[in-house]
Amino acid sequence: MIFNFIKLKPFSSLRIEMVVIALLLIVQLPLTAQTSTITVVDETRLITNAGFETGNMEGWKHWRTRNSSITKEAYSGQYAVKVGPERAFCVQETKVKPNSLYRISAWVKTELGAEEIQLTVSDYGGAAKSVSSALTEYTKLSIDFQTAYSTDGLLISFIHPTGNGSGYADQIELSYLGEAPMPKIQEFVKIPTRILKEDNGVVQLPDKHMDWFLNDKFGMFIHWGVYAAMKEGSEWVRHQESWGQEYYQRRARDPENGFTAAKFNASEWADLAKKAGMKYMALTTRHHDGFALFDSKYPDSWTSKKDLGRDLIKEYSDAVRASGLHVGMYYSPMSWRYPGYYDVTGKDSKPNVWGYKTAAWHKEDARTMKEEVYEQVTTLLKDYGKIDYMFWDGGWLSQTVNKGLEKSFWDPGKYQSPNNEWPLKEKYITKDQETGKALGIMGLVRKYQPNMIVNERFGWIGDVHAEEGGSSTSGDIRFEQNGEKCVSLQKGGWGYRPNSKVYSFEEVVIFLSNCAVRNINLLLNVAPDREGVIPQNQQDVLLKMGNWLSKTGNGIYGTRGGPWQPLFGEYGFTFNKNKIYCHIYEGYRELKSGKFTTQSIGNKKVSKVINLYDGKALVWVKNKNNTITVSGVDYSLNPSTTILEITLTEPVY
Repeated sequence: MIFNFIKLKPFSSLRIEMVVIALLLIVQLPLTAQTSTITVVDETRLITNAGFETGNMEGWKHWRTRNSSITKEAYSGQYAVKVGPERAFCVQETKVKPNSLYRISAWVKTELGAEEIQLTVSDYGGAAKSVSSALTEYTKLSIDFQTAYSTDGLLISFIHPTGNGSGYADQIELSYLGEAPMPKIQEFVKIPTRILKEDNGVVQLPDKHMDWFLNDKFGMFIHWGVYAAMKEGSEWVRHQESWGQEYYQRRARDPENGFTAAKFNASEWADLAKKAGMKYMALTTRHHDGFALFDSKYPDSWTSKKDLGRDLIKEYSDAVRASGLHVGMYYSPMSWRYPGYYDVTGKDSKPNVWGYKTAAWHKEDARTMKEEVYEQVTTLLKDYGKIDYMFWDGGWLSQTVNKGLEKSFWDPGKYQSPNNEWPLKEKYITKDQETGKALGIMGLVRKYQPNMIVNERFGWIGDVHAEEGGSSTSGDIRFEQNGEKCVSLQKGGWGYRPNSKVYSFEEVVIFLSNCAVRNINLLLNVAPDREGVIPQNQQDVLLKMGNWLSKTGNGIYGTRGGPWQPLFGEYGFTFNKNKIYCHIYEGYRELKSGKFTTQSIGNKKVSKVINLYDGKALVWVKNKNNTITVSGVDYSLNPSTTILEITLTEPVY
């Protein structure tokens, strides 16, 4: 037998963390099918340029593909793909058969053996799956997966998460293993007790401080900053165009075409969020370009207070709080204003679009960047009233992943290390009254905003896990950690782009429902223009959402995912006390029958069933297998997502 160091793990987002490589045997384990005999059919033809023998990136020019190139260091034939160095992706979308069993394989290796190359499959209707290797000799990796009944898509990714080396991939094969088995009838899932985790001296918030977030379900994300004035792109425009700070700042300050916030009215934003059925908001206080929408006192900081004479975050937080919505904020610790961001040690400058090279002074530049972050985070936590939620974003360094360096640089836990190589000046340090120790980022959070919920994107494990992307959430109910998915309503970028198309109301309904049935929130982003006006096509979708939620909100707000696991593209469930809400989608295989059959309710009894949208009572019958079949369902009322309310005579749990 040949042993290979590989690992199989779930894949949750494009921000990937290295984990310990497990020792596994490479074996071909067939998925359970309806028959014991499987006829394997080669469907590699569905993948464009599966062996990279065109000698170019044909088929792999997906928008997520970056830092990948063709190489002659092949496993077979003449060519393979090289992914890296540093954080890199090679991605392709393709079509497969729905309701089917598949196996995908590829030969991979790494350059240094101290890093990994990952093969990942996603967007097929199940939870994303990833398998990886760190071996320096070509090794075959395989993943078995089952496509959903209503889905014919597949996203294939090769990922090099981090490191100075690269990964290589070649000879991809896709095999059809047969039709998927019929779904088995489920009993109520067992909901595990949440175990609070501690990391860097800070414990996650208990349920009593998380309940409002889990109940709210739907929030407004807002990306707004000087990039809204740049017609060339959205929030990453300075990076995409490789603009220098002086040019970018001059464009932003142009009184005619720059960022003016002239029509910004925070109360109008909050009113729109409420009309949309949203319960909390989160505005970018600072994005990666380093422009702060608040009154930072740090020397040489770039702020709206200095440029416009306005503290936009003060206006925002006061208005949101007055509206009765929960106040959320976004803050990015990374800043393109500092060359040291790419070279925090002054000894190893990482690849960057500005061409910065290694220089000893970069270490002090990085220390200054960190010091500005501490001043700004402390200011936000102290001076803007009660903050309910903070979306951190950008705690990684050099736009790559190195958790050890991130923790040693930022001191994201309760205390700062006295031996930190990037020490803060005394005036920017806040000390713990009991111990006299300098507080780290989460120490500051728990001191000034003890009940504020934070995500995991700043070196600490987080109270919630952030998912991201423009595809509907798939997989099972998220029991292990509370979560939130963020999606931009505008198609293409999070910050304003002129005349951008948006997701339809029906698509947003599906986003929200797919989150709710998996026990996570949806944070839907809007992109105001340079004057502070949210485009009308975005407002129109939000108002339609509010109208729909005014009728179906009981199936969303205050619920939890369950009591059965969802089936992607067909149905999912939420519950609250003695109510079960069945979320049924256009892909439900029995949709034309006008009926819906639940999973097993055991010995529970039903008192009534209604269609939430119009309140109409529906006929139902309990079957011998303890499922409930509901008749007369009008799926045309809202074709994207129909929600039925089943009332039991006792609590669900």
